[in-house]
Amino acid sequence: MPWRALAVGGVGLVAVLIVGLWVISDSGAILGGGGAPRTPVIYAGRGSQTTAPFHLAGGTYRTLWSAWERAPEYPPCTHSAELMAVDPANGTTSSGHVIDLGRFAHVPATGGTYEGYVVNVKAGDYYLAVDSECSWQIAITPN
Repeated sequence: MPWRALAVGGVGLVAVLIVGLWVISDSGAILGGGGAPRTPVIYAGRGSQTTAPFHLAGGTYRTLWSAWERAPEYPPCTHSAELMAVDPANGTTSSGHVIDLGRFAHVPATGGTYEGYVVNVKAGDYYLAVDSECSWQIAITPN
C-alpha cells in the first residue's frame, strides 16, 4: 500500500511539473509571482484556501488550472476557483469577484485541466479564492 501512495504522489508531482513547464515554455517566463512582464502567477495547494494577494498589470490573461485526487481509487473531487480583486472597484461585483476560473468541476481522480482567458483586467492587486476537495495548481499568465 505505501508504494501506491508514492506512485500516486509521483503522478501528481509530474502533473504539476508538466503544467509548470508548459507555462514556462509558452511564455518564456521564470516561475514566480508579480509584476514583471510575461511572468506567470502560479499557486498550488490542496483543499480550500485563499491565496496571498498578487499584482496584475492589467489587460488579458490566460488562466490554466489543473486538479487531481490523491489516488486513482478515490471518487472524483469537486473543484471551484475564482479570481477576486482586493479593491472591489476592480471586480464585477461589490465583493470584488472578477471571474470564475472553475465552478463545481467534477475532476476525476486521475486529474483534469481547464484553460480560459480573463479580458480587460484592471491593474491592481488580486487573489484566488479556491473551494476544492482536490490537489490543484492555478497559473495566470499575461497574454
